[in-house]
Order: sequence, then C-alpha cells, then structure tokens
Amino acid sequence: MIALAAAQTRVSNWLFDHALPLWAERGVDAGGRFFEQLDFDGRPVIGQRRRTRVQARQIYVFCEAAALGWEAGRGVAQTGLNRMIDLCRRDDGLWISAAADEGAVVDATPDLYDLAFVLFALAAAHRVLGDARARPLALRTLAAINAQMAAPHGGWHDALPPRLPRRQNPHMHMLEAMQAWQATAPDPAFEAAARVSLALCRDHFLIDGAIREYFTPTWAPDPQSGHIIEPGHLEEWAWLLRQAKALGLDAGTAADALHRRAVTQGRTRSGLVREIDPSGAVIDGGRRLWAQTEAIRTALAFGDANVAEQVDRLFASHLATEAQGLWIDSYDADGQSQDRAAPASSLYHLMTAFSELLRHQP
Repeated sequence: MIALAAAQTRVSNWLFDHALPLWAERGVDAGGRFFEQLDFDGRPVIGQRRRTRVQARQIYVFCEAAALGWEAGRGVAQTGLNRMIDLCRRDDGLWISAAADEGAVVDATPDLYDLAFVLFALAAAHRVLGDARARPLALRTLAAINAQMAAPHGGWHDALPPRLPRRQNPHMHMLEAMQAWQATAPDPAFEAAARVSLALCRDHFLIDGAIREYFTPTWAPDPQSGHIIEPGHLEEWAWLLRQAKALGLDAGTAADALHRRAVTQGRTRSGLVREIDPSGAVIDGGRRLWAQTEAIRTALAFGDANVAEQVDRLFASHLATEAQGLWIDSYDADGQSQDRAAPASSLYHLMTAFSELLRHQP
C-alpha cells in the first residue's frame, strides 16, 4: 500500500509538474495544433507530417488532464479539437491521415487507426469539454466508416483503398473508442460497433490463447507474419475485455489468460518485449514505452502486487531523461536506444496508465 501511494505521488509530480506543462507550452504551435515530437532539449521537431491520430491523442491527453484537475489542459484540448475539426475532416464524413506544419493536407487517406482515435478524442471532448459537436460528429464518422469501409469478411478495412495484411490493432482501438462512448453517452451505433470488434477478437484474433496481429482478407493468419504476438497487445486486450464486461458487453473469458500470458512469456527483467511467437520464444527482444504502460494499467486492474515496482522501472528507463517530462520511446534487445526525440504519440499511453493509477484507491 505504501509503495503504491509513493508511486502515485511520483507519477502525479512528473505528470502535473513536468510533462503536461512542457507539452502544453512547447508541444503546441501558435495555432493550437500539436507537434509530432519534442527533441531531448524540449524543442519541437519541425517539418514532419502531423498525423491526425496524434492530434486526436493529444486532445484526449489534455481533456483527461483537465478531468484530473489540471485545468490548464482544458483550453489546450479545446483549441486542438477546433483545429482538428477545421483541418482534418473530409467531405465524405471520414478524416485525413496527415497534414503539413502549415496545415495543408499531405495524406487524405482514411485510415481506420486514425479514425478510431478521432472517435476516442471526440468521446473525451464530450465527457470533459461538453462540446456539443462531439457526439454528432462521432455518429457521422462511425456511419461513414460503416458505409465506406466495411469489409466483406467482417470488421472494417484498415484504409481506403484496402491494405494487406489486415491488422487486429485498428479494430482494438475501435473497441476502445466505442467503449469510451458507451461509458459517457451510450448509443446503439456505438454498442454495435463495439460488438463487431469483440466478435472479431473471439472468432479470429484469439488463437490458442493469444492475440495474433496480422491476417489475410478472410481473417486467416497471414502466411508471413501471422505468427507474431505482441505482449503489449495481450495486456491492452485484457484491459479492454474487462472494461467491456463492466459495460455489459459479451467479452468472453479470455482477459485473465491474456494478462497472465503476457506476464509469463512476454516479460523480462527490463519489461515487456516487442514480439514473441506462439511458443513464447522471443522474436524481437526490444522494448517500447507503450507496452510498459499497458502492463502497468492491466496489472493495476488485476490487483497484481508489483505495480509500484513496474512504475519504478519505468522511471529508471523510459522516463530517465535529463529534461523531465520527456521519454525514451524504444530500446533494442541489447538495451540501447537510438531515439533522438520523444514522440507525442506516447503521451496517450502514459496518460491512460497514469490516470488509472492516480484514481486507484490503495
């Protein structure tokens, strides 16, 4: 209990005293749009395409910061939302993938992963900002996804035009977005879409007790990459399946087994590895920050005893930057990192884990 309380204090100090102020000041341009990266001196990296998924993730981050009491986040989130709506919507109800620094569209492709995060951000804007546009926009976006991206063998295409191999990951984030909406403003359309992803998990993604990543058009494991298992996604699915059950959705019984498999087969002393195969053998022993935050959030949900230890390990590795409020996103299998900047996209993962930790009653 004492160790977990100390972890909460450490996380709170890092988040509210360092990370959020830094990214609110330097991670946002003069027009209110979010930069993709800050270098390790805390300066924005210019000249990169700004992905809609990152704009959406940062809107969620600052909404959640406001919900946790950091009121400065409210204005940052609202301006970011306004800019995303102004610049990233397509005429057909879908959203673009990326724009340039000055706002010009550089990739108009509708991508399911991006769209899932737009829906997720809109749910946060409805819940925290009370923005009257959020729910109608979410329903229109979902209707456009269903009308234009529905795939013949279930689920949705990854993008238009369709891409192969098909991936579970965008469908997982569609479930996350739909559950966020069901928790704050339920609608039959959101519930139906959530059930699509849950059915795909049950019938196709879950093979021999683990989530596979890559598939053919008919949801058979892809011949080249269908054996890959990402322990971080085992944790993410375990958490989402628990949330689905709490919302009254048919989530099956796989959550506990997925979490335990990630712990027993995917974890080393340094944290969760990137990839394993169905036997548990390591394919890629590198580490990504997002997988460690998913492990923390799921361990907290399952009442594991080592959450404080995992938080300490995170601060000793991924968050051990000279300028506080940044992070090292990736390490290779030898524990070395070639990162030259902190990607804004990772703050979403940190916030999802840290907000659960801060709300947890030891």
